[in-house]
Amino acid sequence: MPTYAVLGSTGNTGQSLLQILTQDPSNTVHAYCRSKSKLEHLQPNITNNPNVKVYEGSLADTEVIRDCIKNTHAVFLAVAVSGNVPGNTIAQDTAHVVVAALKQIRESEASSKLPRLVVLSAVPTEPAFSKDMPALALAILFRAESNIYNDLIAAEKQLRKEQDWLSITFVKPGALSIDSQKGHALTMEGPKGVVSFLDLAAGMVEVAESGDVYDWKAVSVNPTASDVAFPWQNIPLLIKGLIYHFFPWAYRWLE
Repeated sequence: MPTYAVLGSTGNTGQSLLQILTQDPSNTVHAYCRSKSKLEHLQPNITNNPNVKVYEGSLADTEVIRDCIKNTHAVFLAVAVSGNVPGNTIAQDTAHVVVAALKQIRESEASSKLPRLVVLSAVPTEPAFSKDMPALALAILFRAESNIYNDLIAAEKQLRKEQDWLSITFVKPGALSIDSQKGHALTMEGPKGVVSFLDLAAGMVEVAESGDVYDWKAVSVNPTASDVAFPWQNIPLLIKGLIYHFFPWAYRWLE
């Protein structure tokens, strides 16, 4: 009966991970969030599920994170912010607290097996995945989400310093859409097409269940269906992101 920890359970990826993981009644899920009331609003029955335990607290609270990830098979790092928030460091903060928590676990229980970390990232942070994108499109996208991508890059560098004792895979999807689960395929050659959050989540779970096949590798998720909805709602967010990249002070006026 495997146990999984989902960090960032109120976001689109976290919500999708909860949905995928709870489809199998043999799974136990530890769901971390900064606001339990928000999680209950998004999934009213979550606290009634005997296979789900909710952990609420600050992302800076190492004890909460330690208790959440202790004795788990895999931990999904999916804590994120919405939009190109200036000064964003949430991926780095998550990496820091998870490493600190795992060090505490290792020191107190030297014989215990540490969980595999499956880290949500993005295609533009992986040159091999984005090499076929038109240069202008990549430049616009990177600026529209510059604070997100720079944070993810810094977090990955931080985590790669722990390569001698941790098992980590970086999952780097392309465009994401709110749609039904339609089928996915893992790839290490870069994504092709829009993938739904549910298919992304299923791909992340597949990575977690694949042993050491994807250890310290970058993986993406392709859709196997051709009718995944295009995320048109992201276009205004990208425009805002460009504004925040060039005029960070505008964030407090527009949000």
